[in-house]
Amino acid sequence: MGHSFRTLVLCAALAAASLPHAAVRAQGAAEAAATCANDDTLPPEQMLGICGLVIGSTAAPPDRVHALIVRAGLQLRLEQVDLAVADGDLAVQLDPLSAAALEARGKALAAGKKFDRALDDFDRAIRLRPNEAQLFASRAATFASMHENRLAVRDYTEAVRLDPNRVQSLVERAAAYAKVKRFDLVIDDQSDIIRLEPTAEHYDARGQSYARNNAYGRAIADFDAAIRLEPKASYFVNRGNSFSLSGAYDRAITDYTTALQLQPELAMAYNNRGVAWRDKGDPARALADFDAAVQIDSTLDIALRHRKQLEKYRVAARKPAIGLHPSADASTR
Repeated sequence: MGHSFRTLVLCAALAAASLPHAAVRAQGAAEAAATCANDDTLPPEQMLGICGLVIGSTAAPPDRVHALIVRAGLQLRLEQVDLAVADGDLAVQLDPLSAAALEARGKALAAGKKFDRALDDFDRAIRLRPNEAQLFASRAATFASMHENRLAVRDYTEAVRLDPNRVQSLVERAAAYAKVKRFDLVIDDQSDIIRLEPTAEHYDARGQSYARNNAYGRAIADFDAAIRLEPKASYFVNRGNSFSLSGAYDRAITDYTTALQLQPELAMAYNNRGVAWRDKGDPARALADFDAAVQIDSTLDIALRHRKQLEKYRVAARKPAIGLHPSADASTR
């Protein structure tokens, strides 16, 4: 439902002439509860007000619990962690057997780095609803934040088992696999993700994984697919990297140039094109690109190092040629 907070207040005001005051409040609370429960198109600040109407009203307890859960999530988005925890506390007090309320409080506690309490909430929620993939994914995310990556993989795997088509669990498990250096399983998950959602972003992610494994041909094929779907500067840079690393310097330079046409202030594209020029044997053009990269981003260490390595060519280019005077040359014959 797309009602705004202003519309809700106006509706209640118009109804005042024909309804008792309690009925007006009930109607406004019902409208607010429906909006708080179902509308994710409004700005978070506006939704906070609408959900607050429900929480402070005489709405049924399940509506108030749900409004507290929604408001806790909104507060996390706004980085208001303490307020999110407070709403989670109240939701759990109103319904101690609500797995959703326990999950909401667990997420807020995890955001505040109170990991032990967060895990307790997720454990309780999972005991209440052991077949809900989202609960395992939420606990897995907390393990990942604690750098307990093997435990994160375990919970993401259970989330995927319960809901094999849940792309976000596969994305997050792939990230956890990468942290435990199981790059083969990263690619397996990314392939399942592409099967479910063949987007440019997912092709690019798998392409980067192939490139890290030196499988440049497969990487380039994935970057090709990403570029066909969305000709984005970063995808041209990534494909250019694979071309460069496989020795196809001209094709790499073409891709970096295209990336710079799309995003002229992309310092890393200048740096990487400079590397391709250098490896191709053209230090003058390489230096020009390293200079451009540093001009855009003076803190780009890799470009600064590359430029320093080639400074000798710049000095050599500036040094005047020294020839023999004709008379001296003649006297030596």
